Amino acid sequence: MLEEISFCDAHFHFSQALEEEAFVEDNRITGCVSCHSKEDFDAVPEGFIKSFGIHPQNPEIALLDVLEKLVSEDKLHAIGETGFDFFTEEFKSKEDLQKKVFEAQLDIALSKGLPLVIHSRKANDRVFYYSKELRKLPGVLFHSFMGSLVEAESFQNRGINAFYSFGKQIFNNNKKVIQIVQGISLGSLLLETDAPYQFLKNEKKTFTSEIKKVYEGAYNLRQAKSYKENFEDFTKEIKKNFCDFYRV
Repeated sequence: MLEEISFCDAHFHFSQALEEEAFVEDNRITGCVSCHSKEDFDAVPEGFIKSFGIHPQNPEIALLDVLEKLVSEDKLHAIGETGFDFFTEEFKSKEDLQKKVFEAQLDIALSKGLPLVIHSRKANDRVFYYSKELRKLPGVLFHSFMGSLVEAESFQNRGINAFYSFGKQIFNNNKKVIQIVQGISLGSLLLETDAPYQFLKNEKKTFTSEIKKVYEGAYNLRQAKSYKENFEDFTKEIKKNFCDFYRV
């Protein structure tokens, strides 16, 4: 199957996408479905790569039981998304609970040797604090990373096998995002839709089929910096990164 794949969506949400008729069946596309409830997970058909995590915007401690059961049954390719979100005062008011559930998920990832998908908004300093533990993991994916190129390189310089994933925010003229897409090693780059979320102005949702558009946008950004990759080689390298991180 993977030999036929052209586009790998590193992070999207299946049940919500399906309800919004956002998921498009295309045998050239594969991806990892990020789940945050038992209902989310059960809605995903067989054959998909799956992750499960307690999201920092909803740090519900009871979900640890669901996560531990899925891990014990060997049903996950990764843990997450999890992390810290201080984007609003409401989110930041849950800082202590975010810390508790993040550390619990990190411990599970360490004990089971699973990669970790991190969501971090206005909280990269908190994630840096766990560098010693993160570098023991097989991989760490910074989903929709909004830090600087210096921060991205700092995680790697600390010995973390870090990957950085980007979606349609590459079209928002965000200088930090553009600098990372252009400046990071191709071996650390992944692409995503975060469907049905991460939509642009005047849009109401994102479709998983738009992963092709994201690939083209990222490729064009790198070409603008005089990289010599052709598009086919570019897609092959992203697929390799995807397979390496999710170990498929």
